[in-house]
Amino acid sequence: MNLIKGSEDYNQLEEASIMDHLIQHYGFEVFTPGLERTRPVYAPFIKYFKEAGVKVVTIAGTNGKGQTAHTLSTLLTGSGKSCALWTSPHILSIKERFNLSKDNESYEVSYKELKEAMGLAEKILKDEMGGVRVSFYEFLFLVFLIIAKNHQGLNYLLLEVGLGGRLDAVNHFDADCACITSISRDHQSILGSRYDQILSEKIAVARKKHPLFTNFELNYLNQMTAQYCEKEEIDWRAINPHANYFEANNELAWEMFKYLCPDSDLTFQSAKRLLPLYKGRREIMTFEGKSLIFIGAHNIDGVRRMLQSYLESQDLIFPESLLVSFSQRPLGEIVVMTKSLVDFFEGKAKLTLTSFDHPKAMDSEAIRSMCTKVNKGMLNFAFDWKSELKNSKSQTILVCGSYYFIGEVQRFIHA
Repeated sequence: MNLIKGSEDYNQLEEASIMDHLIQHYGFEVFTPGLERTRPVYAPFIKYFKEAGVKVVTIAGTNGKGQTAHTLSTLLTGSGKSCALWTSPHILSIKERFNLSKDNESYEVSYKELKEAMGLAEKILKDEMGGVRVSFYEFLFLVFLIIAKNHQGLNYLLLEVGLGGRLDAVNHFDADCACITSISRDHQSILGSRYDQILSEKIAVARKKHPLFTNFELNYLNQMTAQYCEKEEIDWRAINPHANYFEANNELAWEMFKYLCPDSDLTFQSAKRLLPLYKGRREIMTFEGKSLIFIGAHNIDGVRRMLQSYLESQDLIFPESLLVSFSQRPLGEIVVMTKSLVDFFEGKAKLTLTSFDHPKAMDSEAIRSMCTKVNKGMLNFAFDWKSELKNSKSQTILVCGSYYFIGEVQRFIHA
């Protein structure tokens, strides 16, 4: 089973056409809170799935949401359940956001099916909702619900939270089961800079009398979660944290699976053999004879855990060089992440920072000026990452940082 979606039938012209249409009509993908504004849009789907007996699972957290969500989907599918999984953002293809399973196999949405659902979504917004304005993310979530509704015999809706939790469009749905994969500082202008602020945004996806799974390392977060769950009558199920971050996400998904399918005869060891590769998460692609390793370590905690994985995992290929770029975030965070990479790979791999052409990309001049502050003799800046990639003599290259940057590199490879 392969859950790397959107690459089997990737068409660059189709992707460009769809993205141009989305940006023209719904703008770029930015956080746009507005549950009251969008409540009527999703209400008919909430009613439909509830009446159909479809269980809802919501996956929140700073890092690890995508892996946990895909792992849970794989486990459920391997036990004969039918799932519709919503994830964001996409890396290579917009079709990655729409993950469906059928008859123990993953099912990839076609461009034709996607465009038909987009047309129906626009008709709903115009004819039934009076032209209510929705964002890029909100529109695609509506498209997902249309596709999922057409998926016969559906057992589960698996919903990955986009950014926060409390104000995210997926929180219109009442979760029969929820989890929070991790809490760390990211999107601080929206979620706040303190752990209690971030947790309060994400924990709001949990519902009264239903389970919430977590595997927090910090006692502080566990204490806050315990207090909140007692007050709100939430069935909190704390999982012992695993030292290996990648394994921790798998174990969190496994515990949720056991709750959802208590009668399954699947074992954890046999389940591990089902687990697929994950898009942009330890994914390996070949380009002009070079092996490119993609890891979306886009914030401080993500970088720390990626480096921890290199210390602990025997399966992770150690690179000869790195190509790194970041999305917009405070310069101090970029400095911390870059110093961590330099300190870890110093004397072992060449490290090149670069910029890329995207509305969310970090300003190239800011990155270049930072290089002079952090440089220890191994840190370079490349204006043209495409030429850097083509001319590199390294046989193994780690491409990391922003998921948007990873997407740009993968689209370049497919061109």
